[in-house]
Amino acid sequence: MKRAALGLLSLVVLLQGCSRQEYIVVTNRTGADLAIEYEIELPMNGFPIFNEVPRVYDLAANDAFRWDKTRPIVDLDTMRSRVVFILPPGKGLMIGGLSNDTYTSHDQYFINGRHFNLKRLSVRRGRTTTVIKPELFDQYFTKQGNLVIYRIS
Repeated sequence: MKRAALGLLSLVVLLQGCSRQEYIVVTNRTGADLAIEYEIELPMNGFPIFNEVPRVYDLAANDAFRWDKTRPIVDLDTMRSRVVFILPPGKGLMIGGLSNDTYTSHDQYFINGRHFNLKRLSVRRGRTTTVIKPELFDQYFTKQGNLVIYRIS
């Protein structure tokens, strides 16, 4: 009995180590702040890909995220489904992610009830605003390793 329990525990630990993560991120490599606003659907069932609580990280010189250097975010909007804030230069923003799935396009089938819940993302840089809707998402975001990234420089 002990041997079976030990074997089962070993299997559980081994399978937990196999979790694959992909992150949906925006990086600011400009010399100025960016005004970011995005709106998401809050699905009634399943799991959303995009978060209503994004996280900001410092960036290394090669655009690598410094996962140990998180920065606080001040959401300038009170709606749960909309996030409005300022992204400083040299920072990366994680707005969503996938667990144990691989991103290929916004309209793909996602496992485990995942749902592409982004309604709109806008980035204002100076007087120019870029608006990204789901059908345009793959024109701006590209896949690089475990990141689906929109680089703004």
